[in-house]
Amino acid sequence: MDQEQITDPERMKALAHPARMEVFDYLGTRRIQGFDGATATEIAEVAGMTPSAMSYHLRTLAKAGFIEEAPSRGDARERVWRLKVHSFSIKAEKDASESDKVVEQAMVRTFTDQEDRTFRRALEVMHQLDPEIRELSTTSHGRMRLKPEEIEEFKDRLLALIHEYAERSIAYAEEGAPDDGTLVMHYLFRLFPHVHD
Repeated sequence: MDQEQITDPERMKALAHPARMEVFDYLGTRRIQGFDGATATEIAEVAGMTPSAMSYHLRTLAKAGFIEEAPSRGDARERVWRLKVHSFSIKAEKDASESDKVVEQAMVRTFTDQEDRTFRRALEVMHQLDPEIRELSTTSHGRMRLKPEEIEEFKDRLLALIHEYAERSIAYAEEGAPDDGTLVMHYLFRLFPHVHD
């Protein structure tokens, strides 16, 4: 699964909205569960919005190239949407204007806020899960002192491992066996320099 780097501020703006991040998260989860997309009504229900409001967000994401129409389920009146971009990173160009850097910061904040909401939802039900599954979950925080070339090596090796397991996820989804013992697990990797207050 190739990761697309988003550098265009207009594309960042299209995604920098909580409802649109919810769309991205929901469609991505459905994909690795073996389902090909969802309708505006289905996504709106999860996001707590009206289908018409969700349709607006879906059109915005499609125009920016993040999602596309999936094959119809048989009802021509019902539009099914699926992800076009499955994995991405956000980074403004090195020579980006200050306004573009602000857009990048807004996008990253929106992304991390969505991940935090997803994590909090999981925490709320964690004690209800099978103890074995609960033990598989982990939260980790730490610090490392590395040279720039070591940072690059660490990042590359970790992303390669994530890529390997992401490919397995897609293979499981394509096999179409939802009760095969696999679980959908979220991960969030942040690597950033320490900044003094």
